[in-house]
Amino acid sequence: MSNYLFESDEEFKFFMGDTLAYNNMQNMVSKLVSFIKPQYMVEFGSGSGATSIRLAKENPQTSIVAVDLREKMVGIGADKSSKNRIKNVTFVNGDLTKLGNFNLKNASLILMMYSFRYIADPVQNKYDFLKDLYDHMSKGSYVIIGETFIDENASKQTIRKQLEDRYYNNSKDIYWANLKGLSKEDVMNALTIQSKHRETTKEQIELGVNRDGIYYISREWMFENAPKIGFEIVLGERLNSLSDTIFVLKK
Repeated sequence: MSNYLFESDEEFKFFMGDTLAYNNMQNMVSKLVSFIKPQYMVEFGSGSGATSIRLAKENPQTSIVAVDLREKMVGIGADKSSKNRIKNVTFVNGDLTKLGNFNLKNASLILMMYSFRYIADPVQNKYDFLKDLYDHMSKGSYVIIGETFIDENASKQTIRKQLEDRYYNNSKDIYWANLKGLSKEDVMNALTIQSKHRETTKEQIELGVNRDGIYYISREWMFENAPKIGFEIVLGERLNSLSDTIFVLKK
């Protein structure tokens, strides 16, 4: 299987943008950014730009650079910000694993929301990435990582059950988000979209279980390794019962 990445704004909204888990994650990130009040921040894995654009609107004093590997998604984000006349966010095509290409010394915040999973195995690569990130940051700056985490030493069967529970809950959110009214036509349309979501995300589950393009780690791994690198863990709390967690690290 190849890694599944969203190729359009519609795909993003279909799989994540209309789910309670994603919205809760984005809402909490919004509160944290408002508390940190960065003058300059970078989002790695910005996708369609939904989060960077929201943060730019809410924090007009903050200059935001939104980085994504896919040129198509960078274009979508740039078009959306232009249409909304948002001038304090810039969309850039780039690889988050090549940190030397970015000006991180002046960034008081680096954000990764559901993008840490794409740093490929071996897991040592994630450690090396965080170490490289630490070395490129200035003292006192923050990293926010919002991600789904798996259980420590979990079997494939356990991971599959966890991811199935997560996507099942997402599919319920998808249903309600697309229910425009209570007519038979509206209900059937929402059910059709929900069913399509469930079928397509079966591939996502297998990618995560087999570590084929999606590489989840445990919360325990973060608690153990981030301090070894030198980070202070300011926050490492679950957002829900699906193991979505926000880590706030400080250099």
